[in-house]
Amino acid sequence: MSGGDNWQAGDLALCVKAPTRPGHDGLTVPGRIYEVSGVWRDIANSLVLGFVGVADKGDNFCGHLAFRFRKVTPPKADEFDREVIDLMLGKPAPVEA
Repeated sequence: MSGGDNWQAGDLALCVKAPTRPGHDGLTVPGRIYEVSGVWRDIANSLVLGFVGVADKGDNFCGHLAFRFRKVTPPKADEFDREVIDLMLGKPAPVEA
């Protein structure tokens, strides 16, 4: 796991510290992993992350300060992982004769 400025859409982010702004409690929860949907800098030049499916209480898109998250980099998929993913996506599994 790592942090830094190299966030991209599609990255996985582990919440390590809950937001403290009024109206944002409960939007992200420490210990949960979120998928990054966007990355930008705010007016104070702080790195901000947006997350898939996470909005503020008015259903408007909001950002979350990146220092509250750690990037999660899963290991590369092996043959077993690829087979399970194919099965989950409904692709036919190869039949051994």
